[in-house]
Amino acid sequence: MADGVLKKVAASCRRAMKAGTPILYIKTDSSIFIRKLILMEEKPLVVLVSAGGKIIDDTKIGRPIYELEDPLDRTLQFVANYANDLPSDGAYEKQCKFGPAIWVRKMPDKPESATGAMAQLEKFALAREDPSHRQYDQLQSSAVVLYSLNPWVPPMLQAYTEFIDVPYPDEEEIRQIVKSASAGWLSKAGEETLSSLCTYFLGFSEEEIVTTVQQIMSAGSLANRDEENERALQKTMEDTIRLRKRQKMEGGILEYVQVKEKIGGMERYKSWLKDQVAPLKYSNAYRRSIGTNPPKGVLLCGIPGCGKSAAAKFTAEELGLELLRMDVGSLMDRYQGVSEQRMRDALKMAETVSPCVLWIDELEKGFSGAAGDGDNGSFKRMFGYMLGWMQENTTPCFIFATANDIGSLPKEFFRSGRFDALFAVYLPTARECANIIKVHMDKRRREAAKARGVDPAEVVLFDRGCDDESFLLRFINESLASDPHRPRIVVGSDLEAIVSQALRSLQSGTQAPISPGKWRAAMDGVLRKNTFATYGQGEENIDAIAVSYCRMLRKGFVPTTEDELFRSADYHMENLERYKAFMRKDASSMSKEELEKELREAEIMADSGRSFGNSYDRAVYRFLRGRINRVAVRVEEYEREKIYRG
Repeated sequence: MADGVLKKVAASCRRAMKAGTPILYIKTDSSIFIRKLILMEEKPLVVLVSAGGKIIDDTKIGRPIYELEDPLDRTLQFVANYANDLPSDGAYEKQCKFGPAIWVRKMPDKPESATGAMAQLEKFALAREDPSHRQYDQLQSSAVVLYSLNPWVPPMLQAYTEFIDVPYPDEEEIRQIVKSASAGWLSKAGEETLSSLCTYFLGFSEEEIVTTVQQIMSAGSLANRDEENERALQKTMEDTIRLRKRQKMEGGILEYVQVKEKIGGMERYKSWLKDQVAPLKYSNAYRRSIGTNPPKGVLLCGIPGCGKSAAAKFTAEELGLELLRMDVGSLMDRYQGVSEQRMRDALKMAETVSPCVLWIDELEKGFSGAAGDGDNGSFKRMFGYMLGWMQENTTPCFIFATANDIGSLPKEFFRSGRFDALFAVYLPTARECANIIKVHMDKRRREAAKARGVDPAEVVLFDRGCDDESFLLRFINESLASDPHRPRIVVGSDLEAIVSQALRSLQSGTQAPISPGKWRAAMDGVLRKNTFATYGQGEENIDAIAVSYCRMLRKGFVPTTEDELFRSADYHMENLERYKAFMRKDASSMSKEELEKELREAEIMADSGRSFGNSYDRAVYRFLRGRINRVAVRVEEYEREKIYRG
């Protein structure tokens, strides 16, 4: 274990013991680390006592070494006055006679297996508070050290316990460990490779770093210093470290997710994401050169089915990082304090395998309870801990959070410093629809190749022209917007379903490529089915889309696409009272021109007068704008009432 880590833990123990905390619970399963901690050579923990202490009632009472000021005292033979067991009534007199005592115990990981031990600890805590106890003075300076990977104590003991995390080596400590473990071998790889390695090793103990460096050295070669050889070494390093990180995650509380994914549309988000690759991959180099921390993450908000989950997988693949999924609901437990500890464990695991992408899906379902006034103590404490971690975390752990409804999220999530960007995933435009269809056509081709066990280049499902943008735009404009007053509004999952069902309808047992004519007829056939309905055909869904738009527009979320239909500049929340007054007005005496003029001036979602190149976009804009204006009144009233309530 790196000396810096040992010193940090020892310092935390000293602070707790000086404050009179009787129980130290250290999060580790290493008995070697605990023994090193207690028997530190440079500055032993307070539990080491001197044989030359003060005399009380003809009995020598040892004193903690940190209290000794006389240099002569420090040269005396020191005694480790501890036992690897829990304190019991019969042991107090024997073990505390010559000074403070420490009891060390490795605890079981499951709370239900520790009930007997906790009963003993409760007796110990009560004995320390009893002035009539025979060993009262010694017990005041005594302590119990517990250790396990899943710290837990019952509510009665929480006030007597200090929970102490064991940090991992920081990047500078990792740099020294790597150089020492490789005996200078990796210094030939250059500063950029070494810096990248230090970032990837975050969350590894010293022993794990040394072992992994040896594996890399056995697999890699730097005999010939050229670009191809360095790329091969970089890949060897990344593959080896990723394998070790996945092994560390086995049986953990975060889910490892495969990241092979492509997404259609979202060009603005893709462009932003490319700028985050280097600061994450080389976070150590950025910190050393300009003192900046790695990017914190992003929040994507949008209606269900718009591709947020696919974007999470794409993000991890684009960044070249592991994707870990956190389910907040699965962290909850009936034992008090366990839910909060699981949240800490989950975030610690994310730090352990960083650099990584931490995917928190449907954020509002996990933390909406934290915004209420009811009895949601565990949720609020978990929420508070996570907010603090998001603000203070400096490891390259990139948070990818999604939400369907930001209305139920606590406002603290939107404070600067939690995320680097807030993106809105709106309904796909016509061009994005074409792009999404093309992506899913290519995905079906790759899946067919995988099933056949051949290279994807050998599989041809479609004739030339089936995936041309102009061909797909004609289908979207003619088939989805055949009624300009009520278009078939689609989301990404609708388009995926159209591709899958159209292909199934063309399955004939042959592998002949599908012609553009057959492909268009097959997609139209799916839309004509009575059993097929797009997300936007339900009136309730349309209202949900309108409400979601209002909230994202009023908060100024950045659209993921460059050609968004609705813009924040056209959303005038200040028109609330004026629009309400207009809707109550008797318009019988007004001309059509006067009515339209006053409506334009009073609308919350104003008509920007934009022209659209695709009839689908034009139809969706006109249809949704009226619905947005109708729900905006209720949304604005609700949001302002929340602000007034504090």
